[in-house]
Parts: sequence; structure tokens; C-alpha cells
Amino acid sequence: MVSVENSTTDPKFLLANRLGEIRAYSSSLASFTVQWKDLEKLFESIQSSVDDCFDDLRARQKRITEASSSLVTPLPPTALKYLCLNMDGKGLRLSLTEKIKEHGPFSIEDEVSAALSFAPDPAMLVLDTLVVFYPQKRKHRIELFDTRRTCILLLEQLMKISAKIGPSVTEKAKNLAIEWKGKLEGENDYSSGALGLLLLLAAYELGCVFPMNQMLDLFEMVALHAQALELYRRLGLTERVSDFIQILITKRKPIGAIKFIYEFGLADKFPPPLPSLRAGLLCAKRANGKSAKDEAIDKEIAAVKAVVACMRDPETIKSLVNRINQLEALKRSREMESEGNEGCVRTGPPQAQQRITIKIRGSGHI
Repeated sequence: MVSVENSTTDPKFLLANRLGEIRAYSSSLASFTVQWKDLEKLFESIQSSVDDCFDDLRARQKRITEASSSLVTPLPPTALKYLCLNMDGKGLRLSLTEKIKEHGPFSIEDEVSAALSFAPDPAMLVLDTLVVFYPQKRKHRIELFDTRRTCILLLEQLMKISAKIGPSVTEKAKNLAIEWKGKLEGENDYSSGALGLLLLLAAYELGCVFPMNQMLDLFEMVALHAQALELYRRLGLTERVSDFIQILITKRKPIGAIKFIYEFGLADKFPPPLPSLRAGLLCAKRANGKSAKDEAIDKEIAAVKAVVACMRDPETIKSLVNRINQLEALKRSREMESEGNEGCVRTGPPQAQQRITIKIRGSGHI
């Protein structure tokens, strides 16, 4: 029999005891390994569920955003666009009148056309602004000029965006054109009234409202305006251009005649009327009163531009272009003065009595 003392020191006994302890540890370790793998699988499952939830939330948010953008129109970035979006004709007209006084009509043309495109019905909106073209109460000449300038700008930009015009709007525009035609015959400022009427006819595609002879009478009043040539084409009168030029020549309006002659390539058929052209340039310079002088500047600019179309001599053209630049600088200066901006600096004031010698195709001077 082996004693207790020997058993504790016996190597075999010790080895057997250690092996028993190792087996016990290995069993626990195996159990822990199994549990850890279960935990890893659990964490992976949770992570996958969280990812699925986030993907679902992103998809829902995208659908909500798309639905909202299709139902709600975002507010436009400028006041003009906001007024157009809300079809506020009166607010648009008043806001534009102030902007034109501050910046001039040409610098805001693109802004106006962009704003009009936001309107649910641009043609109806512009039509609503035109009620003051012939105001019920008599206005000061300068105030009326500012109002009409705003209306003319709106009509020009309406043509530019080629807005869709419904039958009811067309009928209202036609009635307004007939009303304006009656009022035009009783006013002193034929030029702006006729221009406004022709723009109304062109913008709302009403070229057949008035007989041909009345249309040519209207164009006779606006022949020197920059818009005259485009309006003449838009209203479908090109087949009668020779008759119209002859009317201008007969009525001693050579500058307008020359403008149409060279635009439509009829120089061989209509030689330049030199004596009348000289008188026309001198007449374009004459004016009495502040508003009349402003209009005279516009007419002289148009007249000189018409004459430039006849030129071949580079030095003469250069002289005429300088004259146009001087007149436009004077016009800007007068606009600033009319707004009460004291201390504004004039840039290159023109010499009012500058003499211009013009050689026309080697056939004479004026």
C-alpha cells in the first residue's frame, strides 16, 4: 500500500492530478469559446438590423423630399419673382418703376424676363399692369413717362419669353388695344402711345385687329424708335415695306425711311433723300421743355444710328458713333438729375451744337 506522504510526492500522482485540472480548464474554455461565438453572431445581427433601419429611413426621407418639392414651389430669390409668383400686377408695376428710376430699363431686362417666367399666367399678369398706361386721373408728364416706360418694358419682356396666351386673355388684350387706339387719337404724345399700342398688338399676337392703313399710320409715329423694325416684322407687315418707306418719304420723314431702306435691303430702289435728311437731323435736335428734350435726345440717337447705316467712310462712322456715345452719356446724366441725385458727375457731356459732316455713298454731304 502506498502511504499518503509518498502519494503527494509521487510524480505519477502529481501528473494525474495536473491532467485532471487541465481537463477541467479545457472544458470551461470550450464552453466560453462557444458563448463568445454566440455573442459575435448576436452583435452582427444587431448591426445588420441597425443598418437596415438607417437605409429604410434614408429611403423614406428621400420620398418625402421628392413629394414635397413636387407639391410646394420654393420661394423665388428676388422680390420681383415673388410678385410674379403671386400674380401681383400692381406691386410688380410699382416695384419696377422704382427699379427703372434707379438703374434704368436696360440693366434689368434679364431680371424682369426671368421673374415673369415664375408667374402662373405671365400674359394675364402683364395685362393687369397696363391699366395705368392711360390713367383715369391726369398725371404729370414725367410721372406718365415713368409709368409708360414700365409698361413698355413689361410688354417687351413678355414677347421675349414667348408666354402661352389663353383665349380669354387674348380677348381682353384685343379689347384693350381697341380702347387704346381710341385714346391715342386724342392725346398729344403720339409717339409713346403708338409704341405701347404696337407692343401690345405684338406681345398678344393681335396683328389683324386693325386695317393695314391704320397699322402703317401707327408705324409712321414710331419709325425712329429702336423697337420699330422688330415690331414691323413681328406684326407681319414686311410685304408692305416699300409702300411704308414711300409714305415716310412723301411725309418728309427721311431718317425713318433710311432706317427701313437699309434694314430691308432696298437701297437700290430708294436713293437717300439728302436735303430732307439734313433737315431731319436738325429737327431731331430741337426741343422745348425737359421731357421734350429727353425725347429729342432719343430721337437724335435713333436718327444718327439710322444715318450710320448709310455710311461707308470709316472716319464718318467713327464721328457718328462718338456722337451717339455723347448723347447716351447726356441721357444718363439727365436721368440721374431727374431723380434728385445732387453731386452726380457727368461723364463726357456732349457739345450740343457739334456739327457733323456726313458723306453718304460719295453722293453728297449733310
